[in-house]
Amino acid sequence: MSRLQRKPLISLCMIVRNEADTLARCLTSVHGIADELIIVDTGSTDATLAIARSFGARIVSYPWTGDFAAARNAGLEQARGTWILVLDADEELDAQSKGELLLCAEHTEYEAFFVRIHNHKGTAFSSPVITVNPILRMFRNRPQYRFSGIIHEQIAAAIVEATPAAAMHLSTVSVHHYGYADGVVAKKDKISRNLSLLKEQLRLNPRDAFHQFNTAVEYMRLGDYTQALEHIRLSLAEAEPDTSFIHLLYKYEVRCRIMSGDQPGALDACIRGCTLFPDYPDLHHIKGVLLLQAGAFAAARQAFRQALEIGVSPPGYHTESGLGTYLTYAALGQLCQETGEAGEAMACYTRAAQLHPAPAPLLVRLVRIMKCAGREHELPGWLKEHLPQLTADVPRLAGLLLAEGCLAAAAKVIGASTGAADVDIPDGGAETRNANTPRGESEVSDMRAPGGAGAADADLQDGGAETRNANTPRGDAEVTDICSPGGAGAAGAADAVMPGGGAETRLDGKLPAVYEAVPESASSVFPSDDAAADLLRLLQRVNAVPVDQLQHQDITLLLSHPAACVPEYGPSAAGPASRSSRAWLLLADRMLAALPAASGLGPAAARVRLTLPLPRTGE
Repeated sequence: MSRLQRKPLISLCMIVRNEADTLARCLTSVHGIADELIIVDTGSTDATLAIARSFGARIVSYPWTGDFAAARNAGLEQARGTWILVLDADEELDAQSKGELLLCAEHTEYEAFFVRIHNHKGTAFSSPVITVNPILRMFRNRPQYRFSGIIHEQIAAAIVEATPAAAMHLSTVSVHHYGYADGVVAKKDKISRNLSLLKEQLRLNPRDAFHQFNTAVEYMRLGDYTQALEHIRLSLAEAEPDTSFIHLLYKYEVRCRIMSGDQPGALDACIRGCTLFPDYPDLHHIKGVLLLQAGAFAAARQAFRQALEIGVSPPGYHTESGLGTYLTYAALGQLCQETGEAGEAMACYTRAAQLHPAPAPLLVRLVRIMKCAGREHELPGWLKEHLPQLTADVPRLAGLLLAEGCLAAAAKVIGASTGAADVDIPDGGAETRNANTPRGESEVSDMRAPGGAGAADADLQDGGAETRNANTPRGDAEVTDICSPGGAGAAGAADAVMPGGGAETRLDGKLPAVYEAVPESASSVFPSDDAAADLLRLLQRVNAVPVDQLQHQDITLLLSHPAACVPEYGPSAAGPASRSSRAWLLLADRMLAALPAASGLGPAAARVRLTLPLPRTGE
C-alpha cells in the first residue's frame, strides 16, 4: 500500500526550544511514520528552526508562559492526522518499532497507546538503559483531548473524561530518551525549573497526589531526602488505590530511607510495597539487597528468587534495567559467595554476565570466585563454553586473567591462540600449593550496599520522563517481555541448579537472543606472534619464581608487557601508578594463597583474597 493510500495519518507534535543538538536525530527517527510534523517553538535562538524546516515541519511560534500543557495544546490545534504522536527533541523512535507503531495506528478501536520509554545514561543509543517506563504517547486526534498541568502535563485524564469507556493499549513500541543523561540535566537547569513550576501547581492544588509525587522526585534528585519523604507521605495520603504510580511511591520511600540511614524503615516500606505489588521485581530485588546487607541470608535468597521468578517487570510498572534479571542474578551470586557456595556463585555470575549488556565487572567477579575456589584451571574452558561472544577476543580475555593474577589460565589462553598448546606452566602457580577454599563464613564485598548489586538509585536518572503520566494501565491488555530461557544443564560444574527457579534455573552456555554472534575474524589479535610468544615466556618465568622470592618488579614487568595492552581489561593499558598498585595486590594475593592450610590461617587468608580490590575495567 502506498504512503498516500495509507490511513490513518499520524501527526507528530512537539514543543522545542534550542534543541539544535538533538532535533535532527528525533525527526529522522520518524521518517516514514509521521505524515506531518508540527513543531511548537517557544523561543529558540540557535539552529532549531532551520533544522525543523529542512525536514518540512510546520512551525508554530508560541511565547513561553511557563505552562507546558498550553504549549502542547497549541500544536494539537494545528494537527490534521487521525492520530497524535508526541515526542520530545531529546528522544528518538526505535527503528525496530516503526512497524508496530504503524500497526497500532490501524487499530481505531483504541483511543490511545502507551509506549515504552527507555531512559539512557548517556546521550547515545549505545549508552546503557537505566529505566524503562510506560508513557501514553499516541492518541486519537479529537478536539476534546487536550493536555492539562503546567508541568508533567497529562492527556489521559481528558481522554477518560471525554470517553469513559476509552480503550488504551500498552504497546511494546520503544522510544529512546536522552534528556536526563549525565550532564544534560545540569546544563538545562531542569531541576530548578521543575521545582518552581511544581510549587506553583501545588499552591493551586495542594492535594494533588501526582504533583506531590513529582515534587518528591525533584527533591530526591537534589539529595534532599527529608523533603522528598514528606511529599511521598502526602502523595500516598491523597492517591487513589488504583493510581498507577503508587508502586513508585513505595520504591522511592525505600530509596529515601536508605539514603537517610534508616535501614529498618526502608525494609518496612519494601515489605509493604511487596505486599501490594507482588509482581513488581524491583521491590523484591531491593528487599533482597537490604536483607543481604543485614546478614539475613535465607530471607534475602527468597527475595531474590521471587524477583527472578517474575523476571522482566510487567510493562505497567516503571522499572530499572536488570532488576529481575541480570542484576538480581549478580546479587544472588554475591549472597552465595558470602555463604561459601562457590559453585552457585559461579553459576549466578555466569548467568548475569550472559544477560548483562555490559558484563565486564561481572566477568571480573566470576574470575575471582573461581580463582579463590581453586578452580583457575577451569577458567579458559568455562568462559569459552558459557560466554563465547565475550571471550572470543583472546587478548582481552588474557588481559582479564592477567589483571586477576591467573597466570596459568592466561598462559593457556595465549598458548592456544599461538599454537603453543602444551605450555609447561604449573596450574595456578601459588594456587596449587593451597587448598583454602572459603566456606561458611561471610565474605565482604562492595556489592552488599543497595546501590551496588541493585543499582538502587539508577532510576532517578529519568526524573521527569518517569513521571509524565499518572494513568498507566494495568491488567489484561498488558504485553510482557520474555527472557530467553536458560535451557537444560551443561556438562560438569555447569549442571549446578540456579537458585532463581523457573526457566532460567540451569546454565546451558547459550546467550540470550539480544546478542549477535561474533565471527572469529572479528576477534582482535596480539601485536604479533613474537609479542605473544614473549609474553608467554615471561608468564612461565614469573610463575616459576617461589612466592617467598617473588618481587613487585616481577609482576610489574608482566603487567606492562605490550601484548597485555587491551583497552578494557589489560593492566598495561592503565597508567604506571595503576599497574604498580595492581602488582602489589597480586603479590599479596599469591602470598596469601601460599599459606598452608595446616597453619590454621588458610580460611582467613581465602576470605581476605576475596576482599582485595577488584581490577577496574577501563582503568
